[in-house]
Amino acid sequence: MTTRFAPLDKLPLFPDEESLSAALLGAGKIVHWRQIAPLLEADGFPKVDALMGGRYAPAVRRWFDDQFRLTGLQPTASRDGPEALGTWKKKAARQG
Repeated sequence: MTTRFAPLDKLPLFPDEESLSAALLGAGKIVHWRQIAPLLEADGFPKVDALMGGRYAPAVRRWFDDQFRLTGLQPTASRDGPEALGTWKKKAARQG
């Protein structure tokens, strides 16, 4: 079955792999898509939803936007442990 090209934002929420590959790579690229999809999934690309039978298209767009730093969001820093405010003053007083 040959799928015509449709932009990602015109696809259903859970497009099939052939439609998604056409939107991302161009029509007729399903064989190539099936080779690279597992590589992208290993890097966090959205997987095929078992119930819906396709990948969630907004998550696919978001993944690419994040990869190309188009979202404007920076990774947030994680806490390194409990805060101990004022302990630097105690250390400085002992050294002097």
